[in-house]
Amino acid sequence: MTFNLDCSMGEGGGSIVRIASALAAATKTDLSLSNIRANRSNPGLRAQHIEAISAIKQLSGYESEDLNVGLKQLSLKQKSEKSNKAYVKVGTAGSIGLVAQAVLFYAFSQERVLELTINGGATHGKWAPSVDYIHNVTHAFTKLMGKEIKTKTMNYGFYPRGGAKSVISFSSHDNLSPLQLTEKGELEGVEIFSTASQSLKERNVAERQANAFTKKAKLKVDAKKHINYCNTLNPGSGLTVVGIYSSGSRIGSFVPGERRITAEQVAEMCVKIWERNSHHSVAVDEYAADQLIVPMFLTEGKSKISVPIITSHTKTNIDLTQKFIKRKVDIEKKEAYYTIIIG
Repeated sequence: MTFNLDCSMGEGGGSIVRIASALAAATKTDLSLSNIRANRSNPGLRAQHIEAISAIKQLSGYESEDLNVGLKQLSLKQKSEKSNKAYVKVGTAGSIGLVAQAVLFYAFSQERVLELTINGGATHGKWAPSVDYIHNVTHAFTKLMGKEIKTKTMNYGFYPRGGAKSVISFSSHDNLSPLQLTEKGELEGVEIFSTASQSLKERNVAERQANAFTKKAKLKVDAKKHINYCNTLNPGSGLTVVGIYSSGSRIGSFVPGERRITAEQVAEMCVKIWERNSHHSVAVDEYAADQLIVPMFLTEGKSKISVPIITSHTKTNIDLTQKFIKRKVDIEKKEAYYTIIIG
């Protein structure tokens, strides 16, 4: 039996394609997608969606017609043998984190070791979490659930040429644990990941981003700074800050550098996000919340997280995942935050 999905649901963006493909493979469901990104100015599949689907196909043994940019309909069916390794090449500056996200979701249904190699793409982009955020926040949460994920980044990449290279390894697991994270606890440490192209080293861009952040944020604990200069296809930078809390919570903020924006301005923007997120007592920030929905659905037992807001991404991910996996979902509104319960 084939499940038919109209991709204009919810936000109607590319995340629906990535998540639906991962969920179909995770639940062993044949899938037919229509109206892919129909409401966007450039409808149909884009490069990063194609690579995410390609990775799922390689690992799960699913097959489809040829994947082309602009394709508005797609069918995925179980046919060939599964593989433990997938290799994709992103020829643009599309986010490698969003490609890897689809495999993360599929990996939660697999007890075996999986490995994803991504050639090309960007490690720091405007509309997606940085690799530093994903490794130090998202993967910290999945480790609490029993799924350890390691990222090795050999090359970094920025808009517009990309050129990154990362290998993401997903551990095997016996039993996954539901995520119970509603209290943040005390701030125990802050890690700052400031990355810039080698060509920006003379201007001390990475140091200036990190130093300006610590100065403006007025942190109450010592911050550990990770300064990284790397060879890239074009100049670029990124700043990611991670707060580590006593409950196991991680709160992150990230801002990519842009042309005509100074290192100090990047830091100032990151401080605003940091102050907004760290001000709340919630244990999961708005960026991690939507990434954790599918893993919580795929894990037996009751998961419960507190979040500052229910974003459109989070709402769409809940609605979409419920179409594949029937679980009870409660969203409780508190005075200044929400609790998401998946039972």
